[in-house]
Amino acid sequence: MTRQEIGWRMAGVWVAVAWLATVSAPAYAAQTGPAVAVVRNFQNTLIAVMKAGKSLRFKGRYGKLMPAVHKSHDLAYIAQLTLGPYWGRLTPAEQQAFVRAFTKLTVATYAAQFRRYSGQAFRRVTSQEVAQGDVLVETELTTHGRKNATIDYLVAPTGGHWEIVNIVANGVSDLALKRAQYTDIIRKKGFPALLTTLRGKVAQLSHGAVKG
Repeated sequence: MTRQEIGWRMAGVWVAVAWLATVSAPAYAAQTGPAVAVVRNFQNTLIAVMKAGKSLRFKGRYGKLMPAVHKSHDLAYIAQLTLGPYWGRLTPAEQQAFVRAFTKLTVATYAAQFRRYSGQAFRRVTSQEVAQGDVLVETELTTHGRKNATIDYLVAPTGGHWEIVNIVANGVSDLALKRAQYTDIIRKKGFPALLTTLRGKVAQLSHGAVKG
């Protein structure tokens, strides 16, 4: 699949989100089933990890989530998009180092956030094909049936399968947020400082700010 520049894609996502908010939720299983399955399987893993969260602790949750995140997310592509024009200025070794650090932080963040179960569940609201044949899957995170958050997934066909390429939580694009943060660090402090920041956050999640 040929993907275009990040600004065009992100604009398409916001148009899709706005459009979906104005329509009802018909069944799009025939068109969007594979993409919805990717989201559903990943969310099922999140719930399972939460239910076993106390016994698994951070290290166990991290170990369970790493393969699930690799299977459901296009991490290399997301990592590239977060750096925007700076990606092309890095050496191949630097690009690989960033993807590794970005992947570890992504999994560590999930392991820290989804650490305890208290009746949470995910509910699919709707799904619809959007720009470039991607699918936007809108879901809600609930606790005992009460809505906690809206989590929308942009899922793209990649090499014969589907992968998540962006997540919009309560209207905030994770990709856009990271892009702003990471490019600001590179611009002000350089790429080595960005790597140090990401690695520091992983350590903080696993041993400091959020305990398993």
